[in-house]
Amino acid sequence: MSFRHISVLAALLFLLAWSWEGEAHARRPLVMIINSYSLNYSWVRSHNEGLTYVLGADVDLSIHYLDTKRLAPEEYQGNVDRAWAAVQEDRPDVVVLTDDNAIRLLGRRVMDAGIPVVFLGVSENPRVYLDDMKLATGVLERPLFKRSILYFKDILGPTLQRALILFDTSNTSQTIMNSIFKGKRSHMLANTAVEVLLLETFEEWQQAILTVENTGNNIVFAGLYHNLKDANGQHVPSETVIRWTSAHSPVPVFGFWDFSVGKGKAVGGLVNSGRTQGEDAARLVQQILTGTEPKELYPITAENGIFLFSFHELDRWGLVLPYDFHPMTDPVYFVE
Repeated sequence: MSFRHISVLAALLFLLAWSWEGEAHARRPLVMIINSYSLNYSWVRSHNEGLTYVLGADVDLSIHYLDTKRLAPEEYQGNVDRAWAAVQEDRPDVVVLTDDNAIRLLGRRVMDAGIPVVFLGVSENPRVYLDDMKLATGVLERPLFKRSILYFKDILGPTLQRALILFDTSNTSQTIMNSIFKGKRSHMLANTAVEVLLLETFEEWQQAILTVENTGNNIVFAGLYHNLKDANGQHVPSETVIRWTSAHSPVPVFGFWDFSVGKGKAVGGLVNSGRTQGEDAARLVQQILTGTEPKELYPITAENGIFLFSFHELDRWGLVLPYDFHPMTDPVYFVE
């Protein structure tokens, strides 16, 4: 065989290998993750970690952030438009929408484009946003308010007579107020009087904390606090809120989400985990990518939660967890 023939053959083999590589890359699914909030939030980072841990080796990921907590609607609309433009241009195989705002703003449009939707962190009934569920499934978030009160009754004993639950006035908080608490501020749970407040400003939040003992409350639950404004209408960072709350509350502070727990923050709680929801959503994505229709996958309810406590905050408040305060099959996790 002549050198010329060898050169031509080598060129053909190179082109064939390049073609095979291109086809292999083209077959790699594209999953787009559109987050309601910013990467600054530990909740977002944790569920992104869960998604990438399960999916990262098998798909191409495209991640977008709407930043609807810190920005006003007229400001975050540009982020919504850019995310929608990316969906139209890239035609992902599946779109993951995290938390209520993303599914509210983009869910129906993505489905109408014929693209399957997987959601997570959604407090509202997803049919409110999507109408039908033929191309959608996901992970429903159900904060564990009633069970939390029961468990903390075991921890604090008969001294727990009254509890205060604080939220901001975000869409998610209002959804929880209406769907879980039926729009009512006052409740009796496990012989404990529970008051639920939705607050718009950090000043209102601070006042509620500083006067909590005067109203007879034994503990505070810091619900959602990522949408509070200062006196000038500017967004107050969530870390500022929870750390101020921990430092100034005259009674122990507990939480319902994992991001609120830690040294200088909430003592602990039966919490929803962002990483767990991300992993659950990722497994639904995998099933869709292997041919299962979304309508055949019933949404998962994140209802079990995990027990998460801070060593530092337990010690600071002189709290000791009874060895039998929870079902023995449930592990307890600790952070500093």
